[in-house]
Amino acid sequence: MIAFDEPEPGHRYMNRPGAYGVAYGSDGVLFLVSTKDGLEIPGGGIEPGESAEEALHREFLEETGHELEKVTPWLCIQQFLTQPAENKFYHKYPFFYLVTLGRRIGPPFEQGHDPCWIRPEDALGQMAESGQEWIINYLLQEGAKDLFR
Repeated sequence: MIAFDEPEPGHRYMNRPGAYGVAYGSDGVLFLVSTKDGLEIPGGGIEPGESAEEALHREFLEETGHELEKVTPWLCIQQFLTQPAENKFYHKYPFFYLVTLGRRIGPPFEQGHDPCWIRPEDALGQMAESGQEWIINYLLQEGAKDLFR
């Protein structure tokens, strides 16, 4: 499993599985969410008793206002997320899915989440997490269009 970042000594990191959806438009753009921390791939934590796919559908709807039509498991990474100002120390295990957007139900339910379509090369350097930055780079290097066929 590919790992990102190192834990800071003296902090207890909570294990946090997550589910995230990578949506790619036919015109070569990615569907991301702009937050106060930067750009993010839509998704989030898996709640107790919830499957990864259930969490993906819930989080995607909360952050973007969209349902998902097609969901294909893709990859899993590991990351230590350290946000001392917010007292957040997570050992994340995010599962990433290739997704196709379904209908838009309405605006995002979560404040401060603004969905946007952006070219992968324009997202580089703006991603909120190093693991997601790597995913954007990977999509650019490997040719994202081939993954979504």
